[in-house]
Amino acid sequence: MSRLYLNLTAGSWRQLRRNWKLPASPMLMWQTLVPGTMFSAMAGVQKTISREHLVKANFRNAIVVLGYWRSGTTLLHELLCLDTRYTYPTTHACMNPHHFMMSEAAALARGGASMHRPMDEMEVRSSSPQEDEFAFLSLGARSPYEALLMPSILPDALKLTDPRDLSPKDEKRWRELFVNFLGGVSARGMGRPMILKSPTHGARVSTLRELLPEARYILIARDPMTNFESVVRMWKKMFESYAIGPMISDDQIREAVLQDRPRFEGKLTAGTADLPANRFAAIAYESLVANPLGVIEDLYGRLELGNFDPMREVLQAEMNRRSGYKAKASMPSAAWQERISQEWAPLLTRHSALA
Repeated sequence: MSRLYLNLTAGSWRQLRRNWKLPASPMLMWQTLVPGTMFSAMAGVQKTISREHLVKANFRNAIVVLGYWRSGTTLLHELLCLDTRYTYPTTHACMNPHHFMMSEAAALARGGASMHRPMDEMEVRSSSPQEDEFAFLSLGARSPYEALLMPSILPDALKLTDPRDLSPKDEKRWRELFVNFLGGVSARGMGRPMILKSPTHGARVSTLRELLPEARYILIARDPMTNFESVVRMWKKMFESYAIGPMISDDQIREAVLQDRPRFEGKLTAGTADLPANRFAAIAYESLVANPLGVIEDLYGRLELGNFDPMREVLQAEMNRRSGYKAKASMPSAAWQERISQEWAPLLTRHSALA
């Protein structure tokens, strides 16, 4: 994947420097000024020529995959996106949100670039389903992924997931960018319902319910003990790939994750508590891996997603293709396990009941 700061518009980069009081760097300013100015211009052109297409955008019947980082959200998202009755944000769109409506058709026709995710080496192509948080960051919305550039701000950046916790100005901008970007995704997808996924969405369900009033939500959860070290490894690998500021220690990452998860879960629970049974379902990652066809067919029935039969064969073929892949797993040290057991006790209990 490209360096994220090269995907920011000039305005986004200025905002990032201002928000976190980043020191001036002549080399970095040069590296960001030229592409940033170009992205700003392209975003303006895209906005002008796409205005008529955005009228056709469909925000109805969206599916939103929820779950904390490294809980299996990518796997579930990619499997659901095999259903051609839906559309989704591609990697090309999320990494090039300033011009994807103009450039995506040609990029995908060429086959697109193949990359590997830093945290697990899973292959990602330009046409692969992708989390939209990267697009929001590049377009200038406040995002926890600001920490990818400056690791030291991770504890504070993680609090940027919920637009309602932002300043009124930043919340308004976040909402506008969300609607405009996903309107473009929908238009590119010929108005088909969208399947969205970003771990950050779990902390902003209350806002999403206002913007996507008919959406259905699927929560996927993984054993919190196993998940903990996987999340730490993810942030570390992402920092190594994208950071322009000093690194932080593994234990500093662990502390940030330990403190963030209860806040995240509280917002997730509040946002989904009163959703009807046909608009919210929770599954265990372990169940999905053990029986993907059965779990997804059950989701289609519970959430009234339509006839599952067209998905059966293509889903089986995809699982056959993935049969050699096994997710990395490691347990925290005894000291961290003790802290997790104490501070995440309600979460551990909920997952035991789900699994």
